[in-house]
Amino acid sequence: MISVQGMPLTERAVRTLQQAGCVRHVFVCTPDPIDITIDGCTVVVGSPHDALTRAVEMFPDVRFALVHDVERAATPPEVVAAVVAELERGAQAVVPVLPLTDTVKQVGPDGRILGTRDRSELRVMQSPLGAPIEVLRQAEDPRNPGVPLTTVDGHPHGLRIRTEIDVASVTP
Repeated sequence: MISVQGMPLTERAVRTLQQAGCVRHVFVCTPDPIDITIDGCTVVVGSPHDALTRAVEMFPDVRFALVHDVERAATPPEVVAAVVAELERGAQAVVPVLPLTDTVKQVGPDGRILGTRDRSELRVMQSPLGAPIEVLRQAEDPRNPGVPLTTVDGHPHGLRIRTEIDVASVTP
């Protein structure tokens, strides 16, 4: 398991969500049991739908849920808070995004460059994705709720952490 400054990504992600000040409880969805002991955190072995069901059982008045990728554990708490604030304003689903800064080329089957894509309307999607709990429970895949997505500003630290180079780029 990848760690950043001695803290496993899962724990870092849970703590970041809690630091946002608008998350009541964190459910860690995992295919295999893991050992994590943090107040306000429950591990659910199973699918995302299992975690959503557990959330409703524990908190029948829950209105919104966030689906967060543990590999985006360095997402700042203010991004989490921005997603929730947009839900509070009535958005059907919300996701943080960043403008695409890399040049994107269209390449043909022969490997030759055919052209350059206009990146002015392209964005890199981050997490957490937020939506009303019932929207996520009814979705085939809670990571794709099937409703229009509203965007909020993401953050460069919200990129995926997968390699040692990524770990080195994370600010404590």
